[in-house]
Amino acid sequence: MIRSLQIIDTLHIGGAERMAVNVANSLSRENVESHICVTRAEGPLKIALNKDVQYFFLGRKSTLDIKALLNLRNYIKKHRINILHAHGTSFLLAVLVKVLRPKVKLIWHDHHGNRVNNTSTLKLMLLKLASFKFNLIYCVNNELKDWALKKLYCKKVEFIPNYPTLNLNKSTVLKGKDGKRILCLANLRNPKNHQMLFYAFKKLVEEYKDWSLHCVGNIYDDDYYKNLKTFITENNLEKHIFLYGSKNDVSHIIEQSNIGVLSSTSEGLPMALLEYGIGKLPVITTNVGYCGKLISDDSLGLLVESEDKTALYKGFKLYVSNFEYRKSCAENFHKKILSEFSEAIVSKTIVKDYNFLIA
Repeated sequence: MIRSLQIIDTLHIGGAERMAVNVANSLSRENVESHICVTRAEGPLKIALNKDVQYFFLGRKSTLDIKALLNLRNYIKKHRINILHAHGTSFLLAVLVKVLRPKVKLIWHDHHGNRVNNTSTLKLMLLKLASFKFNLIYCVNNELKDWALKKLYCKKVEFIPNYPTLNLNKSTVLKGKDGKRILCLANLRNPKNHQMLFYAFKKLVEEYKDWSLHCVGNIYDDDYYKNLKTFITENNLEKHIFLYGSKNDVSHIIEQSNIGVLSSTSEGLPMALLEYGIGKLPVITTNVGYCGKLISDDSLGLLVESEDKTALYKGFKLYVSNFEYRKSCAENFHKKILSEFSEAIVSKTIVKDYNFLIA
């Protein structure tokens, strides 16, 4: 019997967090005893957990919180957990637990798309040491997979795609005119590059004044957010650009939108693009991470180079001025996501790997 525990730092709305919840939910439908441990902070994704997923909030106060470590060890012992599935930065805690419970198998799930180019010497050293304890590494794109095989000591490394799931909550009502909304699902922080997005949209709205841009994602009270607010004010875009913060009814938000965009400077396999595809939105995205594999040709959507503001503006203009092309891209992309990134395909792969590890 597989008894798996997903480990994630928070349940704030983000790609790694959504994937941890998705995996926990999916496994509960695959004859797996599914648990999830949230180590630092709860959040809005808690309500997305299936009733069959057993939930444990650890309340860890620091990296080396001995009390939290022992509590997690006791939970694992009590529930006879045999698979630890650690997402993102939770790997260090999972390694410490494995030292105390060496028979437990440990999977590290790497969601960090920019790790290849932006890993400090200290972080790399910690990862190298930790990787001696990894039984398997999941990576959300092939670039991360190649990096892990080259840099880390765990030699069982696999690409595992993210996958979207629909939710039935319908609470958010988008502003702006029906049929003329552009949606960006991304937390307001680097490397999501909202500055480039706002610049391109500003040029678009000078010609197409009825269109609006809707940004959904965590808002942090920092310089990044303040600079975006200043841009909106200085360019008189208060009636065109709307910031909603974090929301948990993404499917409903997508239903109200007409174009989906990501303008990031780095990504892994962005959940937002998959959700756009499931929701039949035409997509425009920068060519980073796995995005170029998703939008492999212009029948599926529009791919622009990172930080090319003009190309992003031209992509918006093409979509806005050509409804039939927009509709065709949305249909083709939807079919691709359903065929390659479905919950059923990915969850069965994960269960197969789990069984292999505990055999």
